[in-house]
Amino acid sequence: MSQAQNARIVLRWKDVPGASAYELQIAKDPAFVEIVLQTRTTGAGYRWEQLPTTTHWWRVRSFDTESRASEWSQPRTIAVDSAIPTPLKPGDGQTVPCGASVTFELEPSALIKEYILELASTSEFNSFRTVRSATPSFEVPGLNAGTWWWRTRGVDLKSRTSGPGPVRSVAIRVGAPKLKQVADVPLGTPQVQLSWSEVSCAKSYLVEATQDGRDKVSFPVAGLSMGFKAGVAGDYRWRVASVDERGSPGEFSADSAFKVRLPAPNGRTESVGLRAELSWSAVVAATGYRVELLRTGPKGPEPVASANVTATNWRTPELPPGQYLWRVTTKDALGHTSAPSEPRTFVRAAGAPLATVTWVSPAGDLVLAPGAEVDLSWSDVAERKDFELELDGVSRRVGKPSFRTPVLADGAHALRVRAVGEGYRMSPWSEPLELFVGVPAVASAEVALVGEQVRVRLLDARGRAVQGATPKLSVRDGALGAAEFRDESWQAQWTPPASGSDVLVIDEHAFHFERPLEAVNDPMFSVAARAGGIFSGGAVASPTVLVSFGARLPFLRRRLGVELRVGAYGAGSALDVGGTTLQGRAFLMPLSVLAAWNQNLGAYQLKAGAGFALQLAWLQVGRDAGFQALPGLEVVAGLSRRVGPGRVELELSFLYGRVDNALARLNAGGLAVRVGYGLDF
Repeated sequence: MSQAQNARIVLRWKDVPGASAYELQIAKDPAFVEIVLQTRTTGAGYRWEQLPTTTHWWRVRSFDTESRASEWSQPRTIAVDSAIPTPLKPGDGQTVPCGASVTFELEPSALIKEYILELASTSEFNSFRTVRSATPSFEVPGLNAGTWWWRTRGVDLKSRTSGPGPVRSVAIRVGAPKLKQVADVPLGTPQVQLSWSEVSCAKSYLVEATQDGRDKVSFPVAGLSMGFKAGVAGDYRWRVASVDERGSPGEFSADSAFKVRLPAPNGRTESVGLRAELSWSAVVAATGYRVELLRTGPKGPEPVASANVTATNWRTPELPPGQYLWRVTTKDALGHTSAPSEPRTFVRAAGAPLATVTWVSPAGDLVLAPGAEVDLSWSDVAERKDFELELDGVSRRVGKPSFRTPVLADGAHALRVRAVGEGYRMSPWSEPLELFVGVPAVASAEVALVGEQVRVRLLDARGRAVQGATPKLSVRDGALGAAEFRDESWQAQWTPPASGSDVLVIDEHAFHFERPLEAVNDPMFSVAARAGGIFSGGAVASPTVLVSFGARLPFLRRRLGVELRVGAYGAGSALDVGGTTLQGRAFLMPLSVLAAWNQNLGAYQLKAGAGFALQLAWLQVGRDAGFQALPGLEVVAGLSRRVGPGRVELELSFLYGRVDNALARLNAGGLAVRVGYGLDF
């Protein structure tokens, strides 16, 4: 035991019979490594002339008359009890949400100048965290999930640290997530997405679900959502618990619920006579259907008949003329029902039907840009009062054979129209029309190769050109230029590989298509005839004719060739010499061998060439005549377009040569402009 008396510590123990002396040890630690006092006494007590500032430990042993020592007594503490604070909050065993700061409150004391909080993950306090404060309140953030033990100490006004106070515990638990609501879904939905809010300190989550109050299943989930496959119809309830880093789950959230309904049937047809034959699509897992028939009256739809059937069709009783609507509900063997199908309408007409309405504009299915409106028109019908236009299953009366749609949402929209006459006389419904807003899914592609230009036309499942798509076009071996959209097709210039064979790859979202490409070599030989004129010095020297024969070299895709050209032209002039007019004429036949390059651009072809030219000239000046061979150079540029079996060509050429002899000195050449026609072989 220990007590304070006149600033001294009095230690007492029970007297041991036969003991002649006692040995006392006081230390700063319970292992008695740091001993501050060791003394012998003959009595069963000792007054320590020192008041410690921190907790000390003491023990005693006895000696008999032969100086034999006994075992040491169990160590006891000498504590400064007046400095131990009294804990107030949190209560022992209280639960605190993980992630929130924990507030520890102690009872204030005028004898304590500093408060000490010790936190440990075990009740033995083998290792602990120390927090000090001059006030009796501690805000401790960041405690991991689990159970924490805590105790207090105090430092009194004389700077003496007390022993530890009583041990308490606080449980840090992960909170429950907040669930996001799930809408009811039809049976057959691949997955129902369950999701919830993030929870502090949660390392994973545990999802628990039940169907119709039975078949409870649990799923560990690492993220904040999971895809849940609901294989049967029914009422589903689910909840989620957070799991901390030790694998311990917290409290479950409140339950959330959703229904998996049988899908509603889709009405298909109404065959209307004195009775109506109604039919609808079958639903998987359905054991029966309930069909309801109502008639449109002045106060709204009024029930006419209903039936429970197992087939997917029903014949109504005899019906008076009027407008009717009907709907179907599905039921399975467990009593689960679907929502009613979308109501469909039909008319029991009186008398012969009116003529069938036909579409005028648009004449067929149409793809629209988002936000567009469409002007519809159709044929007028004799004896009609107005028209009934059905857009996406919703009917409206229209007084004239035209209508402008409102702005339609993205996706497919179904249209049909019929004429309405007196006494419920109706025309048959028109052919259905579909308006698709946005970019429909690409289902197929048409590829054409024009020269070396690739043209790709994308089509949807109904064969309509898809204009808003952004396909990625590429080739395996060659090179493909940037694609541009023109004339309802994507067009790009293709540079074939040396082999001439390649593969075009088209990717557009989920659509993938590959098409082999085979380069078409240019023809090997060509023959062309041309006619025009030569311009020399700004004046027309003479008309010309020209015949050429070309041969393409078997490499560079036959773009490079050799061309042999033979032509003829004549020129004449008069010169006054001493009052006498001297007449001069020249007859020339140019022969040239050109190296030419031919470049295809769709239906067009560019040509450029240059080569050696030899002009054979017959000169006649007055009565004198002579023959001259003139070497020179010819440069050619041409543009041709395929027309019929060959090409129409426009050619510019420059032919150079000089005549310098006793008869004449002149330039034998100039700029020639010719138009011709050539054939390829």
